[in-house]
Amino acid sequence: MKQFLNDRLPLDGVMAHLRKPLPKHINLLFSLGSLAMFLLLLQAATGAFLALSYSPSPDHAHNAVTYITNEVPFGNFVRGLHHWGASAMVIIVFLHILRVVLYGSYKAPRELTWVVGVLLLLVTLGFGFTGYLLPWDEKAYWATVVGIEISSTAPVLGDVVAKVLRGGAEVGAVTLSRFYALHTIWLPWLAFGLVGLHLFLIRFYGSSGLPKNTSEDMKTGKPFYPDQVFEDVVGMLILFGVLACAALFAPVPLEDVADPTNADYDPRPEWYFLSLFQLLKYFQGPFEILGTFVIPTVGMLLLLFLPFLDRSERKVLWKRPIAMTVTSVCVVAIVGLTILGATAPKLETQEETAQPTDEVQQVTPTDTEPEATEEEDVFDFQLTEEEIEGAKEVGEESQ
Repeated sequence: MKQFLNDRLPLDGVMAHLRKPLPKHINLLFSLGSLAMFLLLLQAATGAFLALSYSPSPDHAHNAVTYITNEVPFGNFVRGLHHWGASAMVIIVFLHILRVVLYGSYKAPRELTWVVGVLLLLVTLGFGFTGYLLPWDEKAYWATVVGIEISSTAPVLGDVVAKVLRGGAEVGAVTLSRFYALHTIWLPWLAFGLVGLHLFLIRFYGSSGLPKNTSEDMKTGKPFYPDQVFEDVVGMLILFGVLACAALFAPVPLEDVADPTNADYDPRPEWYFLSLFQLLKYFQGPFEILGTFVIPTVGMLLLLFLPFLDRSERKVLWKRPIAMTVTSVCVVAIVGLTILGATAPKLETQEETAQPTDEVQQVTPTDTEPEATEEEDVFDFQLTEEEIEGAKEVGEESQ
């Protein structure tokens, strides 16, 4: 069989390419890219399982998720893997990009590799945004309403983008159908296409290694297969074990079915959007567009074109003070805003503020009871004995 395949497929050439040595001093941080790809495959597998029992309509979506959680064999476990896998993917992709920045791996000739990686970050966030509407519970509905309203603040095309996402004047059945299509068809195709291009560029230019590597070190490290592949597989198994524990012992919450008339609900997005959510609190009125559009857009454009803005020689981070300062400020800002958004107290609902009124309403009847008693006393005529005897005599005379 091996000879049969070798005669028809370039297996020897593929194996020789896989055994190509990596740069020296490769550490565990270089496995983050492989872990991100593993999580993408895990999300695709668990998502395909969940799609077998899901119905993308407001009348059935919430019941379908409840059915998957309570009735489908291993449904709750798979849903937990999918939920926590989404969070893990955001973390891993973020750490992978941070590692590339720290090591200066985005510099020439790997500019295109970096650009594709940033696009994959945007696709990952797109998965998160389109995915949390699908359970159609209160949190999903109102967080999506807020998210679409934020997109509508963009100049020129904001209203158009919001209408395309909603599919109408408000979030409803068409919105859910479009988000489901984006989440299960459009974004997966885009993600796997970008991953394929990303892997091609990595293999074409080779691993960047550490900034301290010499030209000799770049060619004399361990082979990708089987050494690096073994380390990547071990990391995948550990990560899967962590996600499995989270799925078993930290069930995914599901709130009440979405109620579009419940204007008292305090919407909170998933944690990876909390930094943007918190940022909106510092820009009100005419400055709102700074928090909703300007700062996020400028930040993402700077990240996307970083290789073309930083043309300095590749060095370790502590020898690049500007890069170190900007990176530190951005990381601290994102983490700080996320923590502030997560710990911010929720707004009081109308039910909570209505309790004193209910108490007043309960007390009010007791205040009016004496008045009613007085009225009863006024109209409650009591006859004396003399009046009764007189009435009897009148009755006898009439007879």
